[in-house]
Amino acid sequence: MPKQQPSHIDIFLVQPHYLTAKVLNDFKQLISPQEQETIDRKRTDDAKRDALVTRGLVRTVLSRYSDISPNQWQFDKGWNGKPFIANSDESKSAESLEFNLSHAHHLIALAVTRGKVIGIDVEYTKRKSDTKKLAPRYFSASEVEALQALPPQEQQAGFYDYWTLKESYIKACGDGLSVPLHLFSFDIQDRDNISLTFDEKRKDNSERWHNKLFTVNEQHKMAITIKSPPSKQVNVAIHQLTSNGEFEPCELPLEV
Repeated sequence: MPKQQPSHIDIFLVQPHYLTAKVLNDFKQLISPQEQETIDRKRTDDAKRDALVTRGLVRTVLSRYSDISPNQWQFDKGWNGKPFIANSDESKSAESLEFNLSHAHHLIALAVTRGKVIGIDVEYTKRKSDTKKLAPRYFSASEVEALQALPPQEQQAGFYDYWTLKESYIKACGDGLSVPLHLFSFDIQDRDNISLTFDEKRKDNSERWHNKLFTVNEQHKMAITIKSPPSKQVNVAIHQLTSNGEFEPCELPLEV
């Protein structure tokens, strides 16, 4: 049998508050009138900027993989609100593209792959949340136990390790928050081989999903879930959009 090729994921990171006015204006030329109407309904300037960057980023990045130009992409949403490409049939190079988005305070992340369902989540870890109360409410018993075993000063950051993984899974599987978060558990003791298990009430198979966890910088955690066996190799390449609109390979953690 031919050797199975590893799955490949590209992750594009943007710190939108660093982008120049020119980059923002270039993105504005790419979006649809409907997207502009959605942006205009945002309440704050920062929210409008981030919504613009998100839409411009998706259009710009997807065109790196296809002959469809950035302003020609069309999108729709599934029953769960997950966006997908609506005109991928217009180009063979676009047919198998899969993407997912996430954003947090001062960070936007876009994951792109081919032929595999994917979910990504980023979280701002410095927000004022009572994670000690949230964990028992949302996490499985084993996750709560592992979290409480950490030194007190590490528990807030540890909370977001589990939270980002859970969010990336429910985004990948497509069920969203209709899935009770305590019905599946992550074991992250070996961060290079994260394991996922399910309660008997959750009808899913651990052999369907590969999970990875990242520290983006001192303020952000990130996780991805791809529909691929955990034993199969997954290669991840990370790129950053610079302040002047150029994509550059980068290593984590980023500077804040």
